[in-house]
Amino acid sequence: MATSGVQGWHPGELAMQRKLGFDKAVRDTWIHIRNFMPEQHRIFHTLNLPFIPITTLDEEGRPWSSIVAGSDGEIGFVESPDQRTLSLRIRIWDGDPLLDTVNAWIDPKRRAAAAPERFLTAGLGIEFSTRRRNKFAGLIQNVFPTTNSGNCPKYINVRKLIPHPHTRPVVVYNRQHLGLHERLPDEVVDFILEADTVFVGSIYKSDPSTAHKFPSHTGMNARGGLPGFIRVRPSDGRTIVLPEYSGNRFLSTLGNIEASGLASFTVVSFATGDILYLTGTADNRVGPPALEIMTRHASIILLRTTGFTFVRDALPVRQQPGTSVERSPYSPKIKYLVEESESQSDTTGQYKARLEKATQLSADLAVFRFKVDKVAGVEKLNIRPGQAMVLDFMDWMGPPQYHHMADSNPQMINDDRIRTWTVSSAHEEQDISWFELTMREMKGGAVTGALFNILRQESTKQQSPGISGGAVHANIVGITGDFFLTNDKPNVTWIAGGIGITPFLAMLNALANQGPTAHADILFVLSTREPEIMLELMRIPLEDMSPAVKVKLDIFTSSNCTDMKGTSTNKQQISFHKGRIASEYWTTVPKDKEVFICGPNSFGDAVTQGLQAAGVLPTQIHREGFY
Repeated sequence: MATSGVQGWHPGELAMQRKLGFDKAVRDTWIHIRNFMPEQHRIFHTLNLPFIPITTLDEEGRPWSSIVAGSDGEIGFVESPDQRTLSLRIRIWDGDPLLDTVNAWIDPKRRAAAAPERFLTAGLGIEFSTRRRNKFAGLIQNVFPTTNSGNCPKYINVRKLIPHPHTRPVVVYNRQHLGLHERLPDEVVDFILEADTVFVGSIYKSDPSTAHKFPSHTGMNARGGLPGFIRVRPSDGRTIVLPEYSGNRFLSTLGNIEASGLASFTVVSFATGDILYLTGTADNRVGPPALEIMTRHASIILLRTTGFTFVRDALPVRQQPGTSVERSPYSPKIKYLVEESESQSDTTGQYKARLEKATQLSADLAVFRFKVDKVAGVEKLNIRPGQAMVLDFMDWMGPPQYHHMADSNPQMINDDRIRTWTVSSAHEEQDISWFELTMREMKGGAVTGALFNILRQESTKQQSPGISGGAVHANIVGITGDFFLTNDKPNVTWIAGGIGITPFLAMLNALANQGPTAHADILFVLSTREPEIMLELMRIPLEDMSPAVKVKLDIFTSSNCTDMKGTSTNKQQISFHKGRIASEYWTTVPKDKEVFICGPNSFGDAVTQGLQAAGVLPTQIHREGFY
């Protein structure tokens, strides 16, 4: 009779579920793990898959993650004669750890001397074109030589895979046991850092006292992300750091690692067929211990490599040439290790920003003024006009509530509460003690939504919309961006779409702060639905500007601007245009100016195409990342 395949979560799984706060939510979900394969699962494995990653153990009990496929890379190498059996006709190449397991089975002496767990296995059926997946675990029962040589889907990167039967596997490295201080070769480290997929093998070895309830078993899982999401610690060159993203909360892989302290990683290049097999000691880090290793990521797996094999041109399946990878929308941005140079600009903990005041300009637009608190003795905090501030609101907002899937807003799943905004106030060559962000509320945005909710709550308490106090706070992670003035006497064209005005507000304020020494010739092109608000934001710096700063402001708007009149002074000329910027307009702009563009990507693309068609050189055009 078909029943549940387990009798409860084993101690390692329970420990990790408690650490991550999921124990109540998944208390009884183990009953969904069956001791048989439903018909749809049997069909899936036999008719949908060109390869299957599986976990096996070596004679020392270390897990290894292998890749099994048919000799020609075609679908159909798996059969399922009954509900509890998968029969695989596979090609095994030199270097794949499965080869040693097969040889141990075939050799009667080695089989008889093997530990009880030696022939445990687990696999992950994964269809990369649809993100469909199914896990299984069991025991290798028979091996016949021939003449032929559940997991969460939301991070799977979609690929079009085709057979590639004519492979020539070459074992480049085969180091079953690394020396105490031995490092991975540079080309192996580079291979890991380029990967967007890793297969994770694990093992649970039963305690004799509870073996009847929690028998030994292996596990196989997949992890995906953006290329570079897997990191290697530079300090030892062999410890692999895998960030753990929110999944189905069963935590079987983490539970196995928690119990055994072992794991295996296998990395595949679907472009070249190269495969890297790694095994080693492993542990989970959650909370502060994880943050000490990886910046702004509070759950990681560490694998300290004890053995590895690297094989070129082995996988008889490849990504179809000419097709692109569809990245999962759930994958978070790359997080770097604390010891990596990319994270050295991280100033988290040294500076804090506290909301001092906010002024609402419209229903979804406001200016937020923050005060900067810093730890005594740290370096000055400098920002060029046009650069952006990276802020971490996690301490104020707390982590997001758990959601398994959220197709309408995928990034909420792993929202780290870190946001980047261009600073709209000017502080050049100053140790800043305050700054302003001119911010639009994003529909469904967690951070902007929280800030604007507070602003709306405060607005009901007073006649003038605004907010004061220091309850809202964030860690200043750092300063970013190379979109700023580089000339003491700029001769420029600025082009802004909507809230893309923010870097130019900082630049205008910086020029106004220079007083009579400022010199500039600026064509400012602004496309906006809110011309009155945008003009008010620019009013003070324009009024305070040196006569030697000439500003020609062309405002394009779909709003009714019949009450607006163009103005012209010795310093500035303001003209209004109805509708969007027509392509013909770009033929009228000067061709000798440096061009700076900030706005949504579609806006920036259209502007760039129009300028280049009008004769502006690509080297003159600078685009800002739209924060």
